[in-house]
Amino acid sequence: MHGARGHLRSLLKCLYSGSAGVDQTAPSNLPLVFDDDRCLFNTGLYTRRYETIYGLFEPNTRPDARQRWFLKGLFKESDPMLVSFEYLPCRVRFAEDPSELVFDYRLPIRSNIDHILGDEENLTRIPASLMGEGNSLLLRRAFEGAVVEAARRAAANYTLAVPQFYGGRIQLLLPLCTTGDKPELALTIQREDGFYAARTCLTLDMAYNKARLICRPETSWIKR
Repeated sequence: MHGARGHLRSLLKCLYSGSAGVDQTAPSNLPLVFDDDRCLFNTGLYTRRYETIYGLFEPNTRPDARQRWFLKGLFKESDPMLVSFEYLPCRVRFAEDPSELVFDYRLPIRSNIDHILGDEENLTRIPASLMGEGNSLLLRRAFEGAVVEAARRAAANYTLAVPQFYGGRIQLLLPLCTTGDKPELALTIQREDGFYAARTCLTLDMAYNKARLICRPETSWIKR
């Protein structure tokens, strides 16, 4: 249950970020719509029969309430609870240009190695076998080699690069195999003018949870 709440909280944050810049004059384009005193948003999730799932909020009338709204529930698009809404909110478009969601093998990857391998939080995600005072050179070589291999693999199979939304922009996640054939980390890369900038790495669980906000990852290295 806590995992579901955490996902919903992250989803709402991305919803507001991703909806910035949407044409407010076209109600059918909005990921969030209002009907009298109710609010409805598109979760981007589906039932087993692929009906869109919406989150319905109503005013919080409790005297001691700290939040204006509370979640009434999650409802599929055919549910009678949604009949009064003239428009059902659309799914958030995190990228206006679909090419942002695909890895461009023609662009080099520039890694901020000092940050990725020097930041204390990043280091907690590195495999233990590469850590230690005497392993700094080994760690650097393993990381650099893993980045080169990840770029080559993504060039051969573009579905390996999984999109995520962070800081108002699309990023791609690439699998890093630093000690063997199985990915242990995900490298985040962000497209700049003529190259990809890599500034951090994530655990596979972190990568899945972030990518899941856009869509359910189907590629095998991150799929659950």
